[in-house]
Amino acid sequence: MRRKPTVNAPSMNADIALKRLNGNTALLATLAGFFLEDAPQLLEDLHAGLRKNSPRQVTENAHRLRGLASSFEASRVVELTSEIENLSGSEATTRMQHLTTQLDEEFARLIETLQKLSH
Repeated sequence: MRRKPTVNAPSMNADIALKRLNGNTALLATLAGFFLEDAPQLLEDLHAGLRKNSPRQVTENAHRLRGLASSFEASRVVELTSEIENLSGSEATTRMQHLTTQLDEEFARLIETLQKLSH
């Protein structure tokens, strides 16, 4: 059963992310900066994989994005990238496209939150 995100669900859980970092807000801001530098290219590479009909490229970039997003307890991004990563079979490309549309929306929300943290 897939969980539907609530309309105003936070893009990440900063409290848990900070707890993992022993409350080090400077480190969280630094990690946010790294995410902001690396993640947009990974998402673009994921989209390029879809355009080229390369499920492997899509799943590899979904895996990398999932790893980055997990640092911020960005559960919806982690959930979507995990589902993309685990897809296979003849219907995988269509499902990947649908999930990627959702990922784009969640990714934009996470980017907005992390931009506030990194300043």
